[in-house]
Amino acid sequence: MRQGTANSVDVASEGLAMQRPADGRSQEPSGNRRWDQFIKWSGFSAVVFPVLTVLSFTVAGFLRPGYSPVSQTISDLGVGPMAWLLNIPLGMLGLVLLAFGLAFSEATRPVMSSRWRWICGMLVGFPGLGLVGASVFTEDPSTLLAHIVVGALLGLYVPVVTFFVVGLRLVRSREWRGYGIYSWVAGLATVAAIAFMQLAFVPGSPLEGWRLGGLAERVDLIVILAWYVVMGWRLFSNSRLVQKEKNLA
Repeated sequence: MRQGTANSVDVASEGLAMQRPADGRSQEPSGNRRWDQFIKWSGFSAVVFPVLTVLSFTVAGFLRPGYSPVSQTISDLGVGPMAWLLNIPLGMLGLVLLAFGLAFSEATRPVMSSRWRWICGMLVGFPGLGLVGASVFTEDPSTLLAHIVVGALLGLYVPVVTFFVVGLRLVRSREWRGYGIYSWVAGLATVAAIAFMQLAFVPGSPLEGWRLGGLAERVDLIVILAWYVVMGWRLFSNSRLVQKEKNLA
């Protein structure tokens, strides 16, 4: 009898070991309800806040006398009259993206090892840190250097690395492969947008006389934010499906 019990325990242990991937991945996202809700609403916020932020600085541009969204940067709206129309939404969006980085790391638990989840989660969150920095360190002469280093570097350039690295990991999963390919496409589009922005701002470039710096920056930012909207919807919609399945079980 004891022998049979021991054998049963051994078989059960082997079965559990077989279900536990050797690379550190978990078969399911965290079963903690709080984590599930955090992923769901972080995804929803990543869909809504980029849209609200774009609407906010678009309205701010219309309300600023003499302002040209084609030739002037978005950051120009962060100083002067009604600067809060840019700085507050931008700072809130940055916080949302920081939270989304953590939610993304947790949501990809089934398809990435622990190490890669945290690497990708940090890369996804870094642009949020840049946006928070840009909202605090504005184009005011006293904070202009910090605005450029923190805001531009993390907010507009780091996403290129984020999109390619995340895409490289996601294409390995059948369930996420389409999003991985989209991430690569977004990375290429961001590179093209940055090149457009550099040509528009750099003195002596063929596009300097066209004064398209504001337009180029908006194209770059919208391409970046579109990635968060797509991935945010993935997390939000998947959380709803998981919850529906739990309710039906």
